[in-house]
Amino acid sequence: MEFSEQYGPWALIAGASEGLGAAFADECARRGCNVILVARRETLLDETAARLRDAHGIETRTVVADLGRGDIGNVLSGATDGLDVGLFVYNAAFAPQGPFVDVPLDDHLRGVAMNVTTPTVLSHLFGRPMVDRGRGGIVLVSSGAAHAGMKVFTTYAAGKAYELILGEGLWDELREHGVDALAYVVGATATPTFMKSSEHDAVTATGARTPEQVAAQLFEVLGTTPRGYSHPGDEDRTSAAAGRPRTEVVAAVGETISAIWH
Repeated sequence: MEFSEQYGPWALIAGASEGLGAAFADECARRGCNVILVARRETLLDETAARLRDAHGIETRTVVADLGRGDIGNVLSGATDGLDVGLFVYNAAFAPQGPFVDVPLDDHLRGVAMNVTTPTVLSHLFGRPMVDRGRGGIVLVSSGAAHAGMKVFTTYAAGKAYELILGEGLWDELREHGVDALAYVVGATATPTFMKSSEHDAVTATGARTPEQVAAQLFEVLGTTPRGYSHPGDEDRTSAAAGRPRTEVVAAVGETISAIWH
């Protein structure tokens, strides 16, 4: 089956205004899918949509919305009414940072909304029609932070762990209905946000990949595994860490965070 037949005619990318989300949308459009772009920044969304139309000759829709709002399911249900969404990619995240007890509780709860509640709501919203038609795909973009508790980014790492396990569970449950689900573990990526928040030496040390490389890799693994990795070798490193005492694993992560966070 052609890509657009399995995952089209519309792909919805949540968190698609720039960087990695825009790169995911570009890969979908290049494969013949129309795209629905969802994010908060209207100007960037419109620019990305125009570029995709010009480059690939596909249709686009934009939805300006905060993915942490409580009624996001209703918002996107209305915005996609009458559209056959065959692929849902959840790329949004919120990462409050700082000592857990010093970060305002509202920031932690926004992280829970963005990283736990909304991907659950939208996977349910778009998953039901996919199961009914017997085809489609759901991608939840997780992070290497999901593999261990992480000081300074405590609720972010916990939320990404939730997405990781949710994606794997959906893979096993939905595959018998012809729907491909994937938890996509993304390592350091040179997105605009990442580059602004990181020291140059830290970015170089992490071996950050470009958004385009990470997006291309997604479509190499979608439909083949419950958990995919954006960076070659990350799966082996994760497997090796799993055999170590958790005290060592979590402490090692904490040392790395302490070295780059200030």
